[in-house]
This record gives sequence, C-alpha cells and structure tokens, in this order.
Amino acid sequence: MTRKIWLAYSIVTVVAALVLLAIYVNAYDDYDVGDRLRGVGRFARHAMALISAPLGPLAGFFVDKPLERAFGCADPNEPCAFFSYWNMRFVALVAQIVLLRWALARRR
Repeated sequence: MTRKIWLAYSIVTVVAALVLLAIYVNAYDDYDVGDRLRGVGRFARHAMALISAPLGPLAGFFVDKPLERAFGCADPNEPCAFFSYWNMRFVALVAQIVLLRWALARRR
C-alpha cells in the first residue's frame, strides 16, 4: 500500500511541476516580459515551492540568489530567473521522491 501511495505522490507532483512549466512557457510565448508574464511567474514560483516542499524551498534559500546573479537576472519573475528557480525546485522534488522511496524501502 505504501508503494502505491509513493507512486501516486511521485506521478502527481512531477506532472504538476511539468504543467506549471508548460503554463509559464505558454505565457512566455508572447516574448513580452509584461505584467501578465510576471503574474504567471509569481503564481508558478509559489506553486512550485508548494509542490517541492520541504526540500525545494530549503535548497532555494541557499541557491536562488547566486544562480540569479550568475545568469544576470534582474527580476525574480523574468524568464532566466524563473527557469533557474524551476530547475532547482524540480531537482529537489526528484531528490525528495528518491529519498522517500529509500526511507520506505528501508522501513521494511
């Protein structure tokens, strides 16, 4: 039963993260960094932090600002900042899924 719950959690969170990326990319298709894109970026950032909790926000606390500076992003909602943010949260989400699976397998 725990394996089924883990599998459902894994699928739902990864699909949700990919949907958030698709929403942002769809909004970015206009090549306009306007209010609409900033709003979608803000929504997607908050949703991704929620999906990747607890490891995502923790990793982001240490890595977000250096990555934004490295890519030369001025605004946290512009595309380069969003993509580095999303990638960091996605990596944390995958690590979290693997750690959860390891913990469940070890519990047996």
